[in-house]
Amino acid sequence: MDNDTSNKVPVIILTGFLGAGKTTLLNRILTADHGRRIAVIMNEFGEVGIDHHLLLASDQDVVQMNNGCICCTVRGDLVRALFQLLEHRDGFDTVVIETTGLAEPAPVAQTLYADEAIRREFSLAGVVTVVDAKHIGSQIDASAEAREQISFADLLLLNKTDLSALPQLDELEKKLGDLNAIAKVHRSRNSEIDLSAIFDLGQADLAQRIEGAAAHHHGGHHHHHLQVATVCIVEPGDLDGLKVSMWFRSLIAEFGPDLLRMKGILNLRGDPDQFLFQGVQTEFEGKPGRPWAAGEDRINRLVFIGRKLDREKITAGFMRCFFTGTEDSSAPPDPFGRHNVEVSPFTLDQIRYWMRQNFDFPKGTPIVIKEVPCVKASCPPIETAIMAILKNEPPRHFKIQQTIDAITFDHVYDLIENPMPCC
Repeated sequence: MDNDTSNKVPVIILTGFLGAGKTTLLNRILTADHGRRIAVIMNEFGEVGIDHHLLLASDQDVVQMNNGCICCTVRGDLVRALFQLLEHRDGFDTVVIETTGLAEPAPVAQTLYADEAIRREFSLAGVVTVVDAKHIGSQIDASAEAREQISFADLLLLNKTDLSALPQLDELEKKLGDLNAIAKVHRSRNSEIDLSAIFDLGQADLAQRIEGAAAHHHGGHHHHHLQVATVCIVEPGDLDGLKVSMWFRSLIAEFGPDLLRMKGILNLRGDPDQFLFQGVQTEFEGKPGRPWAAGEDRINRLVFIGRKLDREKITAGFMRCFFTGTEDSSAPPDPFGRHNVEVSPFTLDQIRYWMRQNFDFPKGTPIVIKEVPCVKASCPPIETAIMAILKNEPPRHFKIQQTIDAITFDHVYDLIENPMPCC
């Protein structure tokens, strides 16, 4: 199982404070010969010089560039713009959403989670924040928006480096790391960057980034007066999936509005695959990841970035999620701590047959079925994830809010209308 492939469209949010160079970067995306099919959603065409690059206009809101990109303005709300882009689905593989200079990226990211129809089609690949090397130092101290744009990022483009001396840039990188130790920093002049670093953001090595963030914060780099904190947890051990589900529910209930970002890799006891999660405030998405390699250390890696987070409380809550049972049982518990729960191969084959019947999958299509934690307060704590591995296509992902042994034909049939139900 590949932890980055999906049939959903990856979305990259591009943000940055006023004058940082975000428009210049956007122009590069829209005009460079990068060979990618990118759809860009902007607040308005405005300063982005697209007129002489215009190939065709399908209407007032959507234009196609001569490098193959599609450009769309937001006239109304973001959901409308995303649905409008879906009318041109064959023309792009990735979406870039540009925010205004003073906008916080959290509401944009939440849109991808909160609307069920959008959630079925799009997934958040990451956030790119452009910062002005000359002015960001003072902006961090004076502006909550600037701090949150930095804290939210997966990639920080430290721009206009030609206007600052090297020692100042080094000190500035440390300051950025205090706000967000997990984001990778690229230095640039005139917003010049290898665009593949942006387009491939969802394929970054999350485990390595969390390890680096943990080392940064354990090294004593803390600026609590900035109010934005990073909590990193790197711990080996087998987790009880049911405890994980209940812990995330309590965590989101207490800290939800202040959780700017969260993501991680978990090792559920007895599960051959990683469990991946990411979220924005109260919105959470979890799915099976790649298999653990033979001999690989099964390390749990989590990172939370937010306002006024209680590091000790969050860490202590997670530490209570480890499996604590004995290993001498004749029937070891499953990843959720349940004993004597055995799913019949006939049940799995029946579900696979229903999936092929309802979705016209070829007879030999591999279909993976497994139970995963669910953290939504109004959902059952255990749900079933289904993945169909198609030839020459991205995997198709589905979820049923039942344990495997409770799934009926009707549950599978309902996936036609809503493949990823969310309470």
